[in-house]
Amino acid sequence: MRKLWQRYCFPLGAATAVLFATLLYWPTLRLPIIYDSILHIRIVKGLNLATVWLPTQAFGFYRPFTFVPILLIKAMFGYYPAWLFHAMNVVQHAANAGLLIWLTWRLWGSGQRALLAGVIFAVYPFSYQAVAVYGHNVHPAITGLLLLGLHSYLSALRTGQNRWWWLTAVLFLISLLTHETAVLFGVFAFLVQWNETGEWGVGIRPFRFNWRAPWLWFLLAGMAYLVAYQFFPIDRAPQAATSGEADWVLSGLYLLQGLVFPAAWFAHFGVNGRFLILGGIVLVGGTSLWLLRKQENRAALALAWGWWGLAAALIGLALPVGYLLHGPRLLYLSSVGVAVLWALLLEPLLAARRWAWLGTAVFIFILLSSGQFVDQHLTDYARLTAPVHTIASEMADKPPTDGILVVNLPGWLDEPQPTYAIGVEFVSMLGNYLFVEELLGENLRVNHPAQAVALPTLLQEVPYGYGLHKQTDLQAVQWGQGGTQHVFIISYLPDGPQARYVGAVQADSEQASPIASFGPYQLLQTAVTPAADGGTAVATTWRLTDAVPATTSLFLQALDAQGQLVAQSDGPPLGLPPNLFDTTGFLLHDVRHLPPTVMPPATFLLGVYDYLDGNRFPAFDAQERPLPDNALRLEE
Repeated sequence: MRKLWQRYCFPLGAATAVLFATLLYWPTLRLPIIYDSILHIRIVKGLNLATVWLPTQAFGFYRPFTFVPILLIKAMFGYYPAWLFHAMNVVQHAANAGLLIWLTWRLWGSGQRALLAGVIFAVYPFSYQAVAVYGHNVHPAITGLLLLGLHSYLSALRTGQNRWWWLTAVLFLISLLTHETAVLFGVFAFLVQWNETGEWGVGIRPFRFNWRAPWLWFLLAGMAYLVAYQFFPIDRAPQAATSGEADWVLSGLYLLQGLVFPAAWFAHFGVNGRFLILGGIVLVGGTSLWLLRKQENRAALALAWGWWGLAAALIGLALPVGYLLHGPRLLYLSSVGVAVLWALLLEPLLAARRWAWLGTAVFIFILLSSGQFVDQHLTDYARLTAPVHTIASEMADKPPTDGILVVNLPGWLDEPQPTYAIGVEFVSMLGNYLFVEELLGENLRVNHPAQAVALPTLLQEVPYGYGLHKQTDLQAVQWGQGGTQHVFIISYLPDGPQARYVGAVQADSEQASPIASFGPYQLLQTAVTPAADGGTAVATTWRLTDAVPATTSLFLQALDAQGQLVAQSDGPPLGLPPNLFDTTGFLLHDVRHLPPTVMPPATFLLGVYDYLDGNRFPAFDAQERPLPDNALRLEE
């Protein structure tokens, strides 16, 4: 049985890790194009396959291979399919899990160690941001390229064939043009070579300097590139952190939290987070020192600790603390070292019959707690971006000249109780450097004139944090531009934001005759239709003839066959302040949705009233005859 396990553990482990990575992040394929994906598309619109290789002034880094795939996708499809963007990230993350398993297997021949490392990498909690947003693809991409390069380097060491050295050099060059962290390749190659040969250079024992060591030349090339990088004509963003000792301490705690994440998880039970992190470091560090007793563990531990330490130090020293704490995606590369380290820590427990139950329990805990954490944040992404799908569905048949006004568009969501003590656990749809026109233009594939406004009076307390994306003051909205402007209001419900299409504003050019009048409002048209959920949609068109008091509201009542009230909807047209519009020149197309009722409505009453005193405005029909109860009856 043990021989069968050793024989099939590696392929089973590889399949398991790839499957975990794929299934865990597969829901991202339903997300729209969001966050930095929009920024990259904006930059790419000024590039082509020739200029993409030049430093881009509008981008704070030199990473041409960040933009090449986007250019190719646009050339193939004519637009940017959101599902393809997200699928590329999921596939790369799953492939990285497979590459890590393969590297672990090649170095140490332990299928169990490979399985542990691959699965822990696949579910690593702080990777959710890097995989869920294509704009963060650079992190899975550089990790995959470095792992591929190390496989090629390992093959070159074993065979001595020049083709493997050339392939390693090509992969190293592509890595440099993908992300600056590729300068670490030489050190990673050294750690791999030490594990492979027990030596630092070919045929040379440790602590003897050898200029012929292949890893050294990659290290020197990386250092030369790092120096040259400082002279590239690009803006530096973000800049290095220099704000004080407290920030360095906080950055260090955040990076250490990523290393001891299973222990840090208990912070959301109210346990002091710093105590958990420091306690976890004592546990992990002490266990590592205990494992160092055996010669065969030293190079492996050096690879795990070295990979994590180098990747963590690079971002910890180069980035300001605020940027770091808001960017869990930055921990993606270091998670390779974290996964290998925890595999090394768990393997002796699993091998000892007396402690196998403990090792199994810890592994299952890591799997379940990390998987649940990632799943929750992917659910948050789906909740956050649901309004985009609603807007896209409603605007599918509207002409490009029609405008869009989004009220209370969410920029980000945040869990009320974070799981980990250090850092910000949130999901983002738009940064303050992005625009609603870009969000809707790329997802609707039509560049409608779009505006985002905030209306705090419509907000209410909910069991999660959120931020609004605002670009225009409501009072400054230019109504009538583009002909028709469709209005969507985002309501924040306990289970997430929900977009409602509430109607449109249109220039009054036809001067149609009214079918009823209610004070300053003339009713021009009505339509009652069944809704998809079994409720009723009531659409009305209004014209303003005079100034409207700020306390004016419409009422729509649904009555059953016995005249009993079964549903009601009150509020001004479009749900916006009634005194917002000019007194003349516009038509207000109001759309209301009444939920399904036990007794189906037979009649609808429509009218206008002042919500301060409850008095209805006088109502007249087309012949200017008073309407009973100052309300117009509509039949379904």
